[in-house]
Amino acid sequence: MIDIKPKNILEQPIYLLTKATPCPYLKGRVEKRIATDLSHNNEIYNELAINGFRRVENWMYRPICDNCSSCKSYRVEIKKFKLTKSLKRVNKNLNFLNYKIIQNSVTLEHYQLFKKYQLNRHSGGSMSEMDEDEFTSMVETSPIKTSLMEFRDKNKKLMGAVLLDVGDKDLSAVYSFFDPSLDKLGLGNYMIIQCILFGQQRNYKYLYLGYYIKEITSMSYKNRFKPGQILENNEWQSI
Repeated sequence: MIDIKPKNILEQPIYLLTKATPCPYLKGRVEKRIATDLSHNNEIYNELAINGFRRVENWMYRPICDNCSSCKSYRVEIKKFKLTKSLKRVNKNLNFLNYKIIQNSVTLEHYQLFKKYQLNRHSGGSMSEMDEDEFTSMVETSPIKTSLMEFRDKNKKLMGAVLLDVGDKDLSAVYSFFDPSLDKLGLGNYMIIQCILFGQQRNYKYLYLGYYIKEITSMSYKNRFKPGQILENNEWQSI
């Protein structure tokens, strides 16, 4: 006799469509997202990442806006990446920093640097109002393998960190924050360089850098990391 076991509904991915809200990037436009909870379906993470989804805590989401497709997923081909002259200069200027891969566990030191970064770079934004519990949840809540890449100076002072998702073959930079005093030296770019070089050493294929919007100048830094690809009409295209 065949033993047929009923399946729990939580064993199947459920996709939700969010209501329309003001777009956080493009004035006058609205945003909708398709999202799914990975808590009981973390095995679909890699497939969703390839299809342009991003993770926040236990959720994966992708914009699915009416009459707008400006958000393009961007990823770097890790194995083919080479430092340009400008990136070599950034690498040299910040060679006094060292990084370490640690567990995605929050300390007060992390939160204080995060707040300093937010108040300097994104004052008035929703993330600048996050309290320590909300920040801890953002970093520590993950149904997949997630690490923190910490950057410290010679005095062991924390200067930056990247929340890094580690997939089967790919890496994803979920969020990064750093000491604004090193902004002019290109610390944000330096941290991405190290993510890519880390990936090269371990034979990862792609580093996902989130969404790229051509009209938003603050996102133009992603173009510095090449060869890159964007997801256009559900196909990855080299740029």
